[in-house]
Amino acid sequence: MEFEIRNRKTTTVESVVDNGVSTANRLHASATPSNNDNSGTRDSSEDLSLNHSLSDSQKQSLAKEQEEAAFGKTPNGTIFRVPVTKDMLSEIFDMSKKKSAFDIMTLAVMGFQIFLFFTLPTSVKRWLFLVLFVFWRAGYNAGLGYLLKLQSERRGLVAWAKEKGIFDKKSGSPWYDWLNRELTCKMDSDYDFETAPIEFNTWLLYRQLVDLILMNDFTTYVCFALSWLTFPAGSGFFSHLLRWIAGFILVSFNIWVKLDAHRVVKDFAWYWGDFFFLIEQSLTFDGVFEMAPHPMYSVGYAGYYGISLMMASYMVLFVSLAAHAAQFVFLTIVENPHIDKTYNPPTVHKKRASAANSTAPGTPILSASDVTATPAVAPIDQAATLVPCGSKDMYNTYFRRDLIVFKNFDIFRSNDIFVALIIFYATVAPLLVSNTGPRFLTFVMVIQAFLWRIFHSYVLGAVLKQQSVNKFYTKHFIKHGGTVQDAFQSWKSIFNLSNSMTYATFFLAAFKMYSIPDDWTYGTVLLRHVLGLALIALHIWASVSVFEVLGDFGWFYGDFFIEDSSSGLFYTGIYRFVNNPEKVMGHAAFWGMTLICNSWSIFILAMFSQVSNFVFLHYVESPHMRKIYGDKVRKDAGVVKTVKAAQILPKNLKNEVVSKIREKIEETPEIKDVLQRTREVSEKAQDFVEGTRGDLNELVQSVAPRLQEMVTSSKAFLESSSEKLIVARTWEDMGVYDMSQYSIKVVDSLASQDENGVPTYELGQQLTVEWTAPLNHGTKDWIGIYKTSSNNSTKVTTVASKNRYLYVGKDLGLGEALEGVENHAGMGDGEVIEEEVVRIDDKELCKGRVVFVGDKLPWFQGTFEFRYHHHGRYNVMVHTTPFKIALSSLQGEAEHSVASISQSLLPYVQRCYNSDEETMPCTVDERFIMINEQIAERIVKGIQLMYGIEFAWEVVSLDMSCLHLALRIFTATRALAPFSKVVPQGHAVGQPQFAAFPEPSLVASVAAAL
Repeated sequence: MEFEIRNRKTTTVESVVDNGVSTANRLHASATPSNNDNSGTRDSSEDLSLNHSLSDSQKQSLAKEQEEAAFGKTPNGTIFRVPVTKDMLSEIFDMSKKKSAFDIMTLAVMGFQIFLFFTLPTSVKRWLFLVLFVFWRAGYNAGLGYLLKLQSERRGLVAWAKEKGIFDKKSGSPWYDWLNRELTCKMDSDYDFETAPIEFNTWLLYRQLVDLILMNDFTTYVCFALSWLTFPAGSGFFSHLLRWIAGFILVSFNIWVKLDAHRVVKDFAWYWGDFFFLIEQSLTFDGVFEMAPHPMYSVGYAGYYGISLMMASYMVLFVSLAAHAAQFVFLTIVENPHIDKTYNPPTVHKKRASAANSTAPGTPILSASDVTATPAVAPIDQAATLVPCGSKDMYNTYFRRDLIVFKNFDIFRSNDIFVALIIFYATVAPLLVSNTGPRFLTFVMVIQAFLWRIFHSYVLGAVLKQQSVNKFYTKHFIKHGGTVQDAFQSWKSIFNLSNSMTYATFFLAAFKMYSIPDDWTYGTVLLRHVLGLALIALHIWASVSVFEVLGDFGWFYGDFFIEDSSSGLFYTGIYRFVNNPEKVMGHAAFWGMTLICNSWSIFILAMFSQVSNFVFLHYVESPHMRKIYGDKVRKDAGVVKTVKAAQILPKNLKNEVVSKIREKIEETPEIKDVLQRTREVSEKAQDFVEGTRGDLNELVQSVAPRLQEMVTSSKAFLESSSEKLIVARTWEDMGVYDMSQYSIKVVDSLASQDENGVPTYELGQQLTVEWTAPLNHGTKDWIGIYKTSSNNSTKVTTVASKNRYLYVGKDLGLGEALEGVENHAGMGDGEVIEEEVVRIDDKELCKGRVVFVGDKLPWFQGTFEFRYHHHGRYNVMVHTTPFKIALSSLQGEAEHSVASISQSLLPYVQRCYNSDEETMPCTVDERFIMINEQIAERIVKGIQLMYGIEFAWEVVSLDMSCLHLALRIFTATRALAPFSKVVPQGHAVGQPQFAAFPEPSLVASVAAAL
């Protein structure tokens, strides 16, 4: 649907909007040093002043030099000129160039494998090259993926190179001279091994491993495919010819994609350079990157299927599918997280000046006692200066976990139950009927699917058309005392039911038509099933991608109902490449089921669905889009632009052909006479069409259509158990360490004590741990927090820390700290304070502190202890005395007020924000910023512990302030008071107890803030 471009400010609250940076799009950002392309320029006052003092010829030379130069930036801020690099193929296969040991190794391994291909018998090499291809593909996706993941998260490769000193002449490493010689011989004169940053040298070394793996991955795949070459019996010459032509086209297309991608991203992105350093330049989308998302991983593997087609082998096809799937796993686990972290960091929202200035710099964080002295509600005009409600409040008004197929299904909502029951009766019940003939039952299922398609596309399409023209649907509800919200809520329920039934009845009819083949190898049976499943997978991916961009608002056609809900058009995600992904890909599953079922009835049903969707898009959605957005609606998508830009024929060929034809016509009177008569007939036909156009338009508009495709965006969240057992790795020889020199204690003074004298800390409270250790303590010693009941032994830890640990050294245990690299990204990751050498009892010891805050803390109640572990293993050197983490319960209080609830809630909410003064609320009526699911879950968990009321985390995103949450809590406690087990003194058991209604001034203030 062309819904793609509506302003998604109203949808980005709950939907994830594709950031638009693909596998190598991040790299357009990274202009590359390869081939002397312009990769980046410096812009400084020093350059400008220098430029003014140069002559014209010197300026031209300087400009040319800057165009050929690329300037990189390391994580510690060092700017350096990136030496020119060469592409892999020209370096390896150009025999005129000097070869390094890495090149010789790569060629030797490739040559040996090719030798095996030509010498071994077919029965042996088929399985041998299958094993070899799996090995090299695993080396690519698992091996390179692990190294890149390590480098992205902890800069592990650079840290390893620095720890081993392989690029440091002073370290005396035996590898230094050899690497200097081997890497320098592959570079031009602008490269200096000794002065180049360690990040660049590490990247060059990593490139050699990439060349070895990628070249052999390709070689073994080709050898594997050729060893399975077959010519199916019963296929004629033309069948073989068509297969090879189609395969050759796919392979050629694959080669073009790779070449064009390398033209755009160059060596820097081709070899994942931005995992090591960056070249600053704005993101661009050019060539193949305008045609498909992640082109090097998606359409860039079309050659796999072209080769499978030419080899006529299902074995090659299935192996190709598995390899392609592994590539997408690599993309999802390795590349996408790094892209998001590097090019789309979360926006840090600063507080408004009026709010920030209210607290002077250096003012301590509000404590519980401070809050009690703070007015419950700020003046209305002051509250109005805080972050405005904006589109988020509009979203919260119209969307409340709406049912989308079965997403957000709630068994306690009547509408959800009705949808489930209707789908059950329409799909499962007919299969249980046994007293009717199979033909009649099949006929009923097919007709049912036709009727739901008519209702979904044409009936709902007509409703939307009238809603667009004259607000037909909304007027009906207003007429009977309803609101726009009532109308939209009803529309969402009807649309979801219709959309779900359209899919359910189609798949039921297809299921009834399907029969399991007796012989999977006969004809095209197996091929039809493979292609059908591939089309279904394509449909699911397209639907999920569409929903990620549109969100709830676009999915339910919100701008047909909600005025001023959009401020512009944005082409993001899948819509960057195609204007209407649902026009074709949105019906891929229907055609996939048609291939699998091999039924004419299902084919006609799929064709009818496709045509109905076209009609709806043309007569309902497109006019509405033009009506709202006018000229902002894009005509050509990325794919169309790419095809138009690829000019195979000369530009003037058309004009030359037309002129030649005209010359021939003018020379032949008979042809001129025929053309004259044809022109007269054409003019009469045109007059007839013009006369009937109005009638035809009215006829078509009366059956205007509607189809919106289903999305099954089911994201399975696999949560590990609270205490996951591990195989503890320990050091055996611990006798060299004096255990008496180790100590650890919590130094926070804000702890209370329970009746047994056990220190008790508030849930989410920052905990500072002080430790001492001998001078020879492990460089990777670490401290973790555990429940006392989790470990049976005080000598060895046997359960996972669930990331609630910190290294005692600021280097994360990787040796010397990396200059300019932050080991902990923000308060949520804790803080490591530099250790120092102190003298205690005439002994020199190391002493330091680590601060546990935010994600490093357990966000549940219990009795805990800190454990000091040795050198990255699970040997426990010392542990603290047990302490409690709890949140004071306020359920026993006789009465609550909105003011008291909000004042009690504020300190805890501040701790949920990791006590970060830049983002946490300072007053009860200040709106939350930087809210996310994790923070919201912490808040509702605290509310449950404090007041015994359970809320879903989405409630926090609706209220967005402590004051609004307090009013909700107050209302809930008042509603649940008759069922409370707490009975205040002076009241009989069973007598309903209601808290006092909130004071009118508070209600007025909350209403004003709303």
